[in-house]
Amino acid sequence: MIVCSCTMITSKDIAEAVSALRTADPFVVLTPGTIYRHLGKRPSCGSCLPLITKLMVAYDEEGPSSAASVPHRSPIEDS
Repeated sequence: MIVCSCTMITSKDIAEAVSALRTADPFVVLTPGTIYRHLGKRPSCGSCLPLITKLMVAYDEEGPSSAASVPHRSPIEDS
């Protein structure tokens, strides 16, 4: 699922970023800015930030094995 159409960030990108950031530093503070920096992108309009935050938290709570699994589904799609 495309989460940010301005920079073409997908839910898979967010899941992989959360997994990589947690693997590199288990105590890292995850923020949308941290995710964007990890992906080498910058937010444009900002309308995606609430969704990125929800996905980031959901993937972080699932743990590394779930965030790295394929295919990636948005954890909020089931809501």
